[in-house]
Amino acid sequence: MLRNYFTLYHAARELDEQLAGGYLFEIHSQDRNEITLGFVTFDGRHIQLIVTVRSQQFSLSTREGLNRKRRNSAGIMTHVFEQQVMGVVMAPNDREIRFSLEDGHLIVLRLFSADTNVMLVREGRIIEAFKDGKELEGKAFDGDADRIPVFRALESLTLSESLFLEELHAAGDDEPLEKRLSTILPGFDRRLARQLIARAGGEKPEKLFSAFCALFYELASPSPCVIENADRPPVFSIIEPFDGDTVSMFDTVLDAMSQYSRKMHSYMHLHDRADEMRRDLVKKIGKIEKELASADFPEMEASARRFETFGHLLTGAIGKIESVACQVTVPDIFDPAVPPVTIKVKPELNIQENAAWYFGQASKSRKKIQGIRTRHTTLVRELNALQHRIGELNAAETPEEIRELLDAKPSEARKSSLHGKRNEEKRSPFRTIPLTRSITLYVGRNAENNELLTFNHARPDDIWLHARGASGSHCLLKGAGMHNMSEIRRAAEIAAWYSSAKHSGLVPVIYTQKKYVRKSKGAMGSVIVEREKVIMVTPREP
Repeated sequence: MLRNYFTLYHAARELDEQLAGGYLFEIHSQDRNEITLGFVTFDGRHIQLIVTVRSQQFSLSTREGLNRKRRNSAGIMTHVFEQQVMGVVMAPNDREIRFSLEDGHLIVLRLFSADTNVMLVREGRIIEAFKDGKELEGKAFDGDADRIPVFRALESLTLSESLFLEELHAAGDDEPLEKRLSTILPGFDRRLARQLIARAGGEKPEKLFSAFCALFYELASPSPCVIENADRPPVFSIIEPFDGDTVSMFDTVLDAMSQYSRKMHSYMHLHDRADEMRRDLVKKIGKIEKELASADFPEMEASARRFETFGHLLTGAIGKIESVACQVTVPDIFDPAVPPVTIKVKPELNIQENAAWYFGQASKSRKKIQGIRTRHTTLVRELNALQHRIGELNAAETPEEIRELLDAKPSEARKSSLHGKRNEEKRSPFRTIPLTRSITLYVGRNAENNELLTFNHARPDDIWLHARGASGSHCLLKGAGMHNMSEIRRAAEIAAWYSSAKHSGLVPVIYTQKKYVRKSKGAMGSVIVEREKVIMVTPREP
């Protein structure tokens, strides 16, 4: 439901509450398909609105604090920077959120599934666009003011069962029911239409009307949530889910969308790492299989026997052949009945020296065969281990199972393929939780691990977090600054989760830069913290 009309309608209302009367600070892009709109609210807070285009997995998310641009950031629509935001509204009939600026410009977030874009509009014309700018600039912008707003059209249907049934009948019987419902119910996509049919328990028109009325009022008063299941990606919804789902409920649609974005980013990052590991394992397996297939032991052994035979034949010809050319013909002393054997020799050596050279070649060949057999045994063992590992990865279902496999690292014995020792794995020392593409949270596992994280792994400007007044994990936020409040808040929620206060409704969490944390003389892992700040959060599982 990320780009559903009703989701965006409520998101627009929440944005208006926060941003109207504030200022547009800047617009920039740090990633190819992502644009960030920075705002300063009327009470001085910084809020970032991140819009992702050309992606089915993401839509909108918000972030508190000032997001400092990287060097490769591109400034966009610069001539409307520092304009006051007069209001934020949802288009009456389309999935567009519109920001009105004091000088008459409109910033339009067009959030269609396949055509998401951010455009700058003035006097009914598009003057700049984040995507496909050359094609869109100068084109007329349709404000669809003449059409009946979605909510008004739907509300009129809820007030009249006869009108609903009349519209449904007029849609005909040629198309599937879900398509007919999408046609007569503005704002209802196929997914909502299917949910309506499921709630009605079939296609009976009267039951469809009752289910529609109930669903419409749920959409009008949303219950924003993020649904998680172990073996599937997270799901965003503004409708309370069915029993049995693992659900995190939120007070606002924007909070739920932001949490969904973090969860989806983490899910995709985890599965991207798994795919990368899978590709690496397949590559290694293919390389080993190719090397194993290239070892032709019968041919190598036949070559060693041939060298030894030539050595014996030349030894038997000592004193019988006076001069040596490029080749000599000698009788076969092992079987006089067969024709004489012609052997290539080195002219600069005599017969005895050539015989010794062939014996040397035979010895080298046998040593090579022995070395290759040892290597072959090692490769087979390594191949079995790699195939077992890729089998475990393919069988892993939960994020925790995948994460454990990814965090397990080969021992030094595995790194050297010449050693035939049993392969061993060890776990990564810390829990690793990516919050964004560039910001990662590290969580200690125990007291000793906490101390290792804080005093060996941390840098002075990393952000250190811990639940206040409760035992728990040391947490370290890397890649973030003290201005990244959304990431700090999310890290604090995880820090509270990994503490003895995880079952409390609200937990105080302290955070500060690591340079203000020092060891105390107490038990291992105990610290003295200076210049700390406190944030109140609800514990949430990563």
